[in-house]
Amino acid sequence: MYTIKYEISLNEDGRPCIELPEDYDQNPEDKFFAIEIARYYMQMVAERMDDNVFDQHTFRVMDEGIRLLGQLGDEVAEIIYHGMRTQGQVKMIMDSSYHIEVIGIEGRDALPDKDIVYMNKIFDRVEGLKVYVNFNIEDYDAELAGVYELKDGITNEHWVKL
Repeated sequence: MYTIKYEISLNEDGRPCIELPEDYDQNPEDKFFAIEIARYYMQMVAERMDDNVFDQHTFRVMDEGIRLLGQLGDEVAEIIYHGMRTQGQVKMIMDSSYHIEVIGIEGRDALPDKDIVYMNKIFDRVEGLKVYVNFNIEDYDAELAGVYELKDGITNEHWVKL
């Protein structure tokens, strides 16, 4: 999961503003968050607006802003999606001990065929996918816990415990 650390301080006009740390590293995920949260709030405001508060010009400007943020968000989302998918493919190539961790056999068996998001990476059910099956403390089963790999197919009957 991504985190953004910031402080709220005052700018030269005394207006509160967001300050990022000096060692802040620009990344697309933060920009995506900012675009999506701005669009979300603009949509909330637009839904609550009525003719007594804003005129038709303001409605049109808000709508254009929401649509622009939507387009920007879609572009950045595509970049992030491809980056996450590439990171998943790299993790698969690197002979990792496992690629995904789930809770219980049910969690393993419920993994979809496509677009499995784990640790900011995207995986698909493919031969060679390794899943570490863990359990909650109260349900721990030492015989079932461990790493499973898909071999000779991608359905649940193809999971082999390593």
